[in-house]
Amino acid sequence: MSSCPRRRPQFPSISTTEIVRWIRAPQEAPLRVDFAGGWLDVPRFARPGAFIVNCAISPTVSLRSWPYERNAGLGGSGAWALLNGKDGVDSELDLGVGWQDPAVIAESGLCVWRSGRRPDLELKTDGAFLRGRMAVFWTGNQHSTPGVANQRAITMPLSAPGEPPVNAVWRQDLAQLAEAVRQSSAVQTAEGMAPLPTDLPGMLAVKYCGGGFGGYAAYLFTDGAARDAACAQPGFRPIEPYIAAR
Repeated sequence: MSSCPRRRPQFPSISTTEIVRWIRAPQEAPLRVDFAGGWLDVPRFARPGAFIVNCAISPTVSLRSWPYERNAGLGGSGAWALLNGKDGVDSELDLGVGWQDPAVIAESGLCVWRSGRRPDLELKTDGAFLRGRMAVFWTGNQHSTPGVANQRAITMPLSAPGEPPVNAVWRQDLAQLAEAVRQSSAVQTAEGMAPLPTDLPGMLAVKYCGGGFGGYAAYLFTDGAARDAACAQPGFRPIEPYIAAR
């Protein structure tokens, strides 16, 4: 009777760098909604003097808990990279899309970024004036940001917001930020995105998140009561600005 030869179990090698990366990785991370700037974080679409406005949001996500739909325009790949101790900016750029998702998820807060090849933070606040006034709506369809980016490179116009969105963040002006969102939404409508629910009392503005054509849509409301009433309807859920403790 022959016996099987003993062999040492094979384990993949792990470098010291990878160990340190895992130790430093956060246990939870925010996702994000974007308000203005469209595709201006994609290097090939970048424009001097233009800005991107976005906001890190809670509830947060973790490797064990993900209370949102996947592939839905909230920057999930950027959060996943951060939770695994990786630099999401390079991975997103390698996919041919923009850097805004991993940038704001790592930075947190309500941020204004200069359009360009790499993240360049112009302004950051805690987004307190947005508390109780934001919600997301699940459209029922996932989307592919790289696929949409490749499509618009050929056929789609670009929006290049300048000072108004920056001033809205600087002044903590909800009405002015809502106007910037409406301008972004108008560009999305021109691109052929389906209409979103708008017959909501107290609604100020709405736009698709990320590349659009599905995924989540971000809503702004006049006050907490209007936001909470909307979130009593199917598909809506409340979100809040997220600022990390330093």
